[in-house]
Amino acid sequence: MDPILPYIATAISAAGLLGVLMARGTGGRLGGSGVGVLGLAWLYVMAGAPGGGGAGLAEGIFSLVFSLLAIASSVQMITQRRPVYSALFFVLVVLSVCGMLVMMEAFFMAFSLVIVYAGAILITYMFVLMLAQQASDTAHDAEIPEYDRKPRDPRAAVVVAGMFFAIVVSVVFTGVHDLPPAAGSEARLQADAALLRSLPGEVQRLARTHDLQLPGTTAEAVHIGKEGLMLRGTQSDGTSVTVPIEGPGNTAHVGWHLVAGFPASLEVAGVILLMAMFGAVVLSRRQVEHAESELLSAVSQSDHALDQESEG
Repeated sequence: MDPILPYIATAISAAGLLGVLMARGTGGRLGGSGVGVLGLAWLYVMAGAPGGGGAGLAEGIFSLVFSLLAIASSVQMITQRRPVYSALFFVLVVLSVCGMLVMMEAFFMAFSLVIVYAGAILITYMFVLMLAQQASDTAHDAEIPEYDRKPRDPRAAVVVAGMFFAIVVSVVFTGVHDLPPAAGSEARLQADAALLRSLPGEVQRLARTHDLQLPGTTAEAVHIGKEGLMLRGTQSDGTSVTVPIEGPGNTAHVGWHLVAGFPASLEVAGVILLMAMFGAVVLSRRQVEHAESELLSAVSQSDHALDQESEG
């Protein structure tokens, strides 16, 4: 396959998105949507259809459904004229991306996305309800200011989005072999065994779960067998046994790599978040003090006016 073809399909998809953003009627939006779908379909064909057989076909179908739902929701999110609908489609984008992450067994990223964006979604709703102007009905869309109805600079936005999309396409078509090994593969088993050997507390917990005494060090107890990860130990009667165990999940791998590989960055991020929390507390306290001072000033002025009236 010519390496330039994925980028041509990316440009076609971006052109379709630009058509949807700049369309003034239903016909223009449908035409832009058709061009965008054509570019995405071409990318899908070049990337390959879902694999055949059992679980591979099911995973491919679910991944395709979540992908289409995320793309359609994201386009609706930036092209809706009513901000409330944009916020709702934003929620759907987040849930669709979480579904794809779960399909890829990236559970930590999926839960992090929900936790982080839950607050952002609530704030979005609050700003939408308080700041955005709404038309009384669909026949009075002109009541909404133009900056709430039309994108300010759709061409620049589409160019930037197309560049990011091209980067993603480049990773998909050229960097698949650099991704971490899938669960159940030999390389993944080696990674799980290495992580368990570096976590003696976890190995001790697994041994207590199976009522085993570990022989010597934890590195000697964990090994790879025909059934996957195995734990070697002795029972209470002195019999030496080997039992299968489950390897660490993706969340354990992410946590271990963060703590062991990026301790300084993790501490700096914690300090920055702590300072942001302190700043928010200080700013809110100053606003409260300012409001209290204004209230005391108003009360004193009211008392002074009443005194003058009583004297008069």
